[in-house]
Amino acid sequence: MALINKKDIETLLNVQENTQNALCISIFIPTHRAGAETLNGQDSTLFKNKINEVKKLLAVRNLSEAEIDEYIKPAEELLHANGFWRHQGEGLAVFITKGFSTHYTLPIVMPEAVYVMNKFYFTPILPLLSQNGRFFVLWLYREKIRFYEATIDSIREVDITSFVPESMNESLKFDVKGNDQDYNFSRTAVNGTGILNTAQGFTQGDQQYDRVHQFMQDIDSSMQEILHDATEPLILAGVDHYCSIFRTTSKYKNIVPQNINVNEGVDGMKTIHEKAVDIMKPLMHQSHVESLDRYQNVAGTGVTSDDIATVAAEAVHGRVDTLFIAPSDPVWGTYDAVKATAEIHDEYHQGDDDLINLAAIKTISQGGRVFVSNYGGMAEVSDGQGNVKALFRY
Repeated sequence: MALINKKDIETLLNVQENTQNALCISIFIPTHRAGAETLNGQDSTLFKNKINEVKKLLAVRNLSEAEIDEYIKPAEELLHANGFWRHQGEGLAVFITKGFSTHYTLPIVMPEAVYVMNKFYFTPILPLLSQNGRFFVLWLYREKIRFYEATIDSIREVDITSFVPESMNESLKFDVKGNDQDYNFSRTAVNGTGILNTAQGFTQGDQQYDRVHQFMQDIDSSMQEILHDATEPLILAGVDHYCSIFRTTSKYKNIVPQNINVNEGVDGMKTIHEKAVDIMKPLMHQSHVESLDRYQNVAGTGVTSDDIATVAAEAVHGRVDTLFIAPSDPVWGTYDAVKATAEIHDEYHQGDDDLINLAAIKTISQGGRVFVSNYGGMAEVSDGQGNVKALFRY
């Protein structure tokens, strides 16, 4: 399981900055969860073709066969990994440089693309790192705790069995009758908080509640291994009393106020995704619109720009508070640290970076917000070169 997040980007940036005289390889392909494409090995065949493209791009750099073999060895090992290609999402991203490699199974479709440059290329995964990109769902079902990574378009279950106990019954070791609602006491929800209704003081129901409360704390502690520094919204799914207890005990700061009510044994992943999208889409849209309004209110006052060279340079200096990106081709160029300016090139030159990639990654890594337009139902934000708009911090 590998959920790419800001921490991973920071690691990759650190690797590329501290690996001397090495090239950075970024491979992206669309993949399939199941179906004929998986059975026929379509994804692994496509990946093999991309490895061959990497070889050609490395050969252009006048590398020896031994050096090329060293670079592509992690990709070759991934290609032949047993079972790997039977457990994919919508996309796969692979990053390789000398002495380092990592890969991420992604819930959004990736382009078929290979980049061999002085830096890693992140632009295809920006929707996942954006404010309107990804969210999580935690299903607090008594028979099995489930965790999902989702976008507006897709959802996938993430295996958390190595972190979280298989079921509540197994963990708590007490008998829960029938459905989750069948406790030996009644509960009333007041402003989202469960109130015990007991007439005889401390009862078996109290004991069961305390055990559930402890289990929710255990789940939250276990989930920190997965979420750690994540900032994506988390939706709780399940019966209200489980969600209420988890919400009051969790240390995660980005739990969405509204729960998903789930019919146990009836609702599947597709239904959960539909219910989650009903909650998340309005929230994402509202956040996007409010941020655009902030931009429009100060546009032309010197604290905004839609010039990609200016935006990239300001992002390097940590001045970008909010960045809006619409899909476009790469804008190749370089950042001159001495002049503190960025220069655009008509075509790729060795040593170039995609200035959109540069602006977005610097913004994210320095605590700014990025919105990817034309994703999740959002509208385009710019028709200019590079399709960017930036709101500066000062």
